[in-house]
Formats: sequence, structure tokens, C-alpha cells
Amino acid sequence: MLQKVTGLESSEHLPSLTEAEDVLQGLADVYSSVGTAMQPFATGLLNKPVALALDQSSAVVARYKTLIEQIPAVVFMALLDKGIGEAYVSPQIEAILGFSQEEWLNDPVRWYRQVHPDDRGRWNVEASEMFLSGKPLRSVYRVLARDGKVVSFHCEAKMVRHDDGQPWFIHGVAFDITELKTAEEKLKKAHDELELRVRERTAELARANDHLAKSNAELEQFAYVASHDLQEPLRMITSFTQLLVKRYRGQFDVDADEFIDYIADGAKRMSSLINDLLEYSRVGTRGRALVPTDCSAVFEVARNNLRVAIEESEATITSDPLPTVMGDETQLVQLFQNLLGNAIKFRGDRPVKVHVSVEQQQRNWLFRVSDNGIGIEPQYAERVFVIFQRLHNRATYPGTGIGLAICKKIVERHGGRIWVESQPGAGATFCFLLQRREQRNR
Repeated sequence: MLQKVTGLESSEHLPSLTEAEDVLQGLADVYSSVGTAMQPFATGLLNKPVALALDQSSAVVARYKTLIEQIPAVVFMALLDKGIGEAYVSPQIEAILGFSQEEWLNDPVRWYRQVHPDDRGRWNVEASEMFLSGKPLRSVYRVLARDGKVVSFHCEAKMVRHDDGQPWFIHGVAFDITELKTAEEKLKKAHDELELRVRERTAELARANDHLAKSNAELEQFAYVASHDLQEPLRMITSFTQLLVKRYRGQFDVDADEFIDYIADGAKRMSSLINDLLEYSRVGTRGRALVPTDCSAVFEVARNNLRVAIEESEATITSDPLPTVMGDETQLVQLFQNLLGNAIKFRGDRPVKVHVSVEQQQRNWLFRVSDNGIGIEPQYAERVFVIFQRLHNRATYPGTGIGLAICKKIVERHGGRIWVESQPGAGATFCFLLQRREQRNR
């Protein structure tokens, strides 16, 4: 029987009157005929025109009609008897679908014919479930208007039984939600387009990052090879320059001795520059795995490496108790050594004081290396970390301008970041983040 009810599902087929009546007949066959108390009312609905379909003498009915005809939705009622379609439909049907009440009620299968072909099969199933179980029907259906426009209705319907438990009629309301569905479709389309753009942009960024990583690796390799290959000719220049100084200093005029000194000084600076460039390139290519590393031990090694400079400058280098972090011990020694060495180099007239403090954060340790040196202009706070960038002349403060660039690269390799807080004459505080030690499973 239910196979007969759910048989019309093709979107390419509009039902004929006979076919639609078969559907109604299938639904009606699910139940026994309505009781005798319902029969006069049903007969009246069938035989009278729409204007007389309901008892106009009933004040209750009149008030009911007045109420439902003010609702901005389609209210409907259908008897559950053989061959009967809808018994009542509110006048809003015309404003929404373009059919008058009379047209709608005088055509027993109009309602079924206007249901969108793709929704008819689902309506058959859901309506049958309502009739069999008595549970209210709540669903959305597309309905075709007179002009072919598709209107989306949210339907709420309920079956009413007679006193003896037999099905009597169904009544319900259908709200026009076309604008809502259109807005939902536009929102979904916009969402899908946004997701597509995000995926495309993510793919572009991934490609750009891959390209950048490859370029950086190639640059690091080039810097290493170039620096390494420059060592041999530089050693020859240095050796012969030292030989000239040893054998011929004072045997020529003053200018010749000065020129020899220039060559020796240039070779020395070139050697320092190449060695620093090698150190810079090795940060990314020769680094070890990050393991739990005691920063207190790292600090002591760095301070010991600077023992001569500390004694000469009479500097005071102190620190708080330092934590264990995930790091490469060799590179962390270089990080602390560069920062402590910078604090000693760029000192003022006061006795040098450098202190290393630390603050625990959610996932990182925040280190601060503070000194009382000459300080840095705020506008140069980023420039100092760029390779070969110097703020002072070599005569006053010798160096290659690579030390802080190496610090930056080490910190970034450890997943952190580094910055400086300073004012001229007020010292500088170099801040950097390092990952906390991994928590072991308990």
C-alpha cells in the first residue's frame, strides 16, 4: 500500500488527475473510513462552494476564520476520507502562489501538482509517517507558483482523530521562507567561495614558504661555501703580509710601512668577517637537535669564554637562577656570549653591569639581558639585528656587524623571537623567548 503512496518521484513527470487521485487513495486506504459524526461535515465541504464550505452561522468558526486569515502564512485543512483533497485553505495562497482559494480547492490535486517534483517522494514518506504514528509533520518543501517561481514553505501539520480514535482530518500552517532560503543559499555560496579563496591562498603561501625555505637554504649553502673557499687565498695574503712586516719594516720610507699596516689590518678584518659569516651560515645548517638544556650551565660557559674581556673592563656579570629549556647547547652558549660581549663592548663611562633575568610564561621562558651601557636609539631597534648593519664606526667599536644577526637566527631556530628595549644613555635590555622544557607524561 505504501509503495503506491510513494510511487511518484520522477522530476520529469507531472502527475495527471488519475495519478494524483491514486496517491490520495493510497493514503486514504491506510485508515478505515471516518465516523458518522464526521460525514455531514465532510459532505458539506464537498458539495458547497468555498464561500459556504464552513458553517458561516457559527460565531466560533467566524472568529476562527478571521484569526487565521490575519496570519501571514497559508493555513490549510484536509479531510482524511476517500477521494477528498483539501477542505480549506486561507486566502494568503493567492498572494504567495498566485492561485485563488476557489482554484485551489476546486482542483482536488492542485496541491500535489504544485509540489516540486524533487520533493514529492519525500512528502509521500513524511506524510505517511504522520498518518501512521500521529506525530506532527515538520518539514520544508518547495512549491511551484502559477508563474513557475519556486517558493519554499516551512510546513507544520498535525493529524486530529475522532473520539473513537479514527483519523478525522489534518490541519496545519505553511510559512513562506523563500527569502530565508535565498539568504541561506547566498551565505553558503559566499562561505564556499571564501573557503575556496582561503584554500587557494593557503596553497600560495605554502608554495611561497617552500620557495623561501629553499632560497634560504641555498643562500646559507652559498655563504658557507663562499666563506670556506675564501679562507685559503686570505691565508696567503695574511702570511705574505706578515712576512713583509717581519723582513722589510723600516727598510722603506714611512709611506711603505703605512701601506703594509693597511694590508695587514685589512687581512685581519677580512678574516674576522669570513669567520663570522661562516658562523652565521652554520646556525641553520650545522645545528643540533633541541634537547633539555640547563641555561645556568650555558651562562657559566659563556661568561668563562669572556673572562679576559670581563677582567679588562672590570665588568660585573650576574644572573638569576636560569631554567632548563629545549635548545642546542652550543648555539645557546653563542647566543649568551654574543649578548654579554655586546654589553661589554658598548659600555659607557660607568663600571659595566650586566644582569640576566628570566620570567616564566605559558609556553616559553622570557629572558632579559640588561646592561648599563650607551643604549640604542629606538628607531634602530630592528636594524641592529640585520646582518652587516653597524651603528658605529670601526675605530670606536670594532666588529663585523654580524653578532646580533647570529643571535636572531639562533633564537628563531629555537622557535622564539628576540627584540631590544633601549634609550640612548640608559642602557639596553635584549629580550628573547625560548621554549620551556617538554612536559613528561606522568
